[in-house]
Amino acid sequence: MKFLVRFVGISMIIVALYNVWVVIDVPPTFKVLATTKVDSSAIISLGNDAGQGNMLGIQPALAPIHYSNKVTLKDNLRGYLQAANARGLINAKTVIIFPEYIGSWLVAMEQKSSVYDKENLNDAMTAVITANLFKFGVAYFTAPSGTKAKDKYAAFAMKAKPIAQTYDEIFSELAKEFKATIVAGSIVLPEPSLDEAGKLKIARGKLYNTSVVYNPEGKIQAPLVKKIFPIDEEAGFTTPGDKNQVPVFNTPAGKLAVLVCADSWYPEAYSKLTDDVKMIAVPSLGAVDSVWNAPWNGYNGFKAPNDVDTSDYHKITEGEAWQKYSMGPRAGKAHIPFGMNVFFTGNMWGKKAEGRVLALSRDALHVLPPTTDTGRIVNQWLY
Repeated sequence: MKFLVRFVGISMIIVALYNVWVVIDVPPTFKVLATTKVDSSAIISLGNDAGQGNMLGIQPALAPIHYSNKVTLKDNLRGYLQAANARGLINAKTVIIFPEYIGSWLVAMEQKSSVYDKENLNDAMTAVITANLFKFGVAYFTAPSGTKAKDKYAAFAMKAKPIAQTYDEIFSELAKEFKATIVAGSIVLPEPSLDEAGKLKIARGKLYNTSVVYNPEGKIQAPLVKKIFPIDEEAGFTTPGDKNQVPVFNTPAGKLAVLVCADSWYPEAYSKLTDDVKMIAVPSLGAVDSVWNAPWNGYNGFKAPNDVDTSDYHKITEGEAWQKYSMGPRAGKAHIPFGMNVFFTGNMWGKKAEGRVLALSRDALHVLPPTTDTGRIVNQWLY
């Protein structure tokens, strides 16, 4: 009995100390950064306005502090849209494209201020997990059977509900405010779907790297686009989407197809697209520019399609492979005249992404250089 009393007492002290630790250095919930100012040199426009609409790639220069709360992230993204709007680049026929994983960093939302100052991703995520130890533990031990990287699974799943809600609110509000279609990059969520009201919902289960499209009224357009070909780094904690999904959307500018990053490298992903698709949006993550210029190591995660010349492995660069095997040539073969591949940029705890943009204009593929620290806006007029 004495042992039990002592054990309970010690446990209560540990819980109390943990709760005190959590509230020390409180999260910067109301700390809002100044609205992003975009220099005119960071806005690139291709072609001429023919009244047919445009694709607008947004590459915000993101840092950990931008994910501290909803207001800060939304205002950062809004700054780029305001700059584009001031240049006359947003109208009812505009399709705005954000990068892959732009929503997933919300896992760091409303944490202790010190989290955003960490020097590397490992330290930052350790701090986030420590502050959400119970939720992390539940997600870890209830991970679906076959999950290889349970730690990564749990890190994404433990705060999925508030993350999904915040992501949904931000992009819904921006689409409604600027009265444009938004391809909201992507976010990793467990069993994402739409409820009867068309709102984003989740359930306990497998994680999917998911892109969500919002119409000019701020409502989600079905279907949710789930990445079909996750790369090796994702395979341990995410599940491939259904190959039979038809990621085609009606927009005021015409029919839009959406493929998430690596999916754009596989002919199979294009097989379900309808013949009258006018444009294709590809949100991607990317890496430092040295990777773009390094020798290509070949297909990542799945077997190379039959039309790929595997002798190119280690002979051409990563960048040359993107131009030869991804959206540009494959959209052309699918008779899709316009497309834009938008890469993530910014510096997230030492993980610096210097994203490029690939813009397809009928038979011409424009390859833009890496972005600067101020981010970038890339416009492609449709005709």
